[in-house]
Amino acid sequence: METIKNNMHNSDLYAFFKSYGSHCMAYTGFEPGIRHFLVDGLGYVAHSEYRHWLWARKPRQIVICDPVCAPEHYREVASRFLEKYPQVLFVGVSRKFAEVLQGLGLQVNEFAHETDIPVKDFNLKGKYRAKLRQWQNKCKREGLSVSEVSFSDYADKQEIEKLSKQWLKHKHGENLGLLFRPLRMEKERDVRQFMAFIENKLVGFAVFDPIYSDGKIIAYYHNIDRISDDAPHGTSASIILAAIEVFKKEGIDYIGLGMSPLKLHERQLWELPGFHRFTRKAFWYAFQRLNFLYPFQGNASHKKKFHGVTKPVYLSGSNGNNLWEVFIMLKAIGML
Repeated sequence: METIKNNMHNSDLYAFFKSYGSHCMAYTGFEPGIRHFLVDGLGYVAHSEYRHWLWARKPRQIVICDPVCAPEHYREVASRFLEKYPQVLFVGVSRKFAEVLQGLGLQVNEFAHETDIPVKDFNLKGKYRAKLRQWQNKCKREGLSVSEVSFSDYADKQEIEKLSKQWLKHKHGENLGLLFRPLRMEKERDVRQFMAFIENKLVGFAVFDPIYSDGKIIAYYHNIDRISDDAPHGTSASIILAAIEVFKKEGIDYIGLGMSPLKLHERQLWELPGFHRFTRKAFWYAFQRLNFLYPFQGNASHKKKFHGVTKPVYLSGSNGNNLWEVFIMLKAIGML
């Protein structure tokens, strides 16, 4: 049992990832600055330390995905992790792991919806995906084409970086914390990239991270999205639609679109007993009224247009889910 600084080339870590890396944020768990609490023979927890002279004088360990292990070992791995690190905030974890945390005495709150797009039978027929059809047709009329191109093979890498910097200007000029991987030009293991062009000019691109189970890639997570100011409306969706067609031919199960933060079930049907009621009300208020801080509604609305499968993900803190702990978590993951 040990904590390992980030190392994707560690054979034990990557073996566990290929067997149990089915959480959409599992690949992000190999980012620089992430550490790995390894339990020999079982799996690991990817975590990052957050400290602040005012908000978090006692450092918090931030965990952004389920333990990378077999579900039957969740309880043992989590128990050992909490023994070593008593100040922990789990965010974006699955219901199965949330139930384990509740069983260990932690408070659990619904935090977001996660959207997956099943690929096998995906099509644009029917009223639910009418907007996607409109966007795709509009982009085609304006000459948009989408191709899978690896950044490492693309000749003008400065063009990619320029577009990314332009996009980031609208996001306060920086990458948004733990939940978003930074852009890299070098080849990354099992990562896929799709690029959109109009008359050979790059107007957008997307990066898809691998999701593993039982030693094979079963899905991809749409993790990075960059669109130029002059790209046709619907370019982002058109890139995803092009990726779906490629992944469909490969037998991939689904594309994960990630979380819609603070998008909660209206009737509390997905909450677990003992949830923090005031925090839930605060989440609801923020989703409705505080979109100037983060585009909660726009994020959820965009993903809804794909008419995918939604599921709840959860927040849980070892100090409870009061607003102070929630604020620390939001600061740590870059949403505030």
